[in-house]
Amino acid sequence: MRRSIPITVLAVMLALPASAQAHVRLTPATATPGSDALFTITSPNESKQPLTGLRLTVPAQLLVEGAADTSGFTTDVVRDQAGRAVTLSWQGGSIPAGGLALFQFSATMPDHPQTIHLTAIQTFADGSTKLWHSPLIEVADPQSSSDTTARLLAGLGVALGAAAVAIALIEERRRRA
Repeated sequence: MRRSIPITVLAVMLALPASAQAHVRLTPATATPGSDALFTITSPNESKQPLTGLRLTVPAQLLVEGAADTSGFTTDVVRDQAGRAVTLSWQGGSIPAGGLALFQFSATMPDHPQTIHLTAIQTFADGSTKLWHSPLIEVADPQSSSDTTARLLAGLGVALGAAAVAIALIEERRRRA
C-alpha cells in the first residue's frame, strides 16, 4: 500500500502545468495584442559551471525594440537585413552555480491573439550549453487571458482534489486492514 502514495504524488506532479516546472522563465507571460511590453528573462544557473551567457531566438511575430544591458555581460541585438531583431545575446558574464541572472528586452506584440514560443540557450564556462523551450508569451485579449488563468486554476484544483481522494482511499484501506 505504501507504493500508492508515491504514485499519487507523481500523478499530481504530472498534472501541474508545464510552466510550473520550467526553469528559464519569461515575464510577463501574457500580453495584450498590439501592446508594448518590457520582458524579464529569469535565468537561474542550475549547472556546476558558471553561467557565462544567454542567447534568445526571436520569432518573426515579435518586434523587439531593444535589449537592456546586464551588469558584467555584453549585450548584442542581431538584426536581419530588414532590421528586425532575430537574436538577443548577453555574453561574457559569470553567474556562479546556484546564482540567478536577469536579462530584459522590450517588444511590441502582434495585433492578434496567439502564443509566441521563444528559445533560450544558456552557455557555461566549460563551453557546454542548455537549451530551453520554456519561454513563451500568450498574446490574448484581457478577457481570454483571465479565462485561460481560470481554466489552469480549475485544472490544478481538479488534480489536487483527485490527489486528496486518492490519499483518503489509501487511509481508509489502512484503517480496515
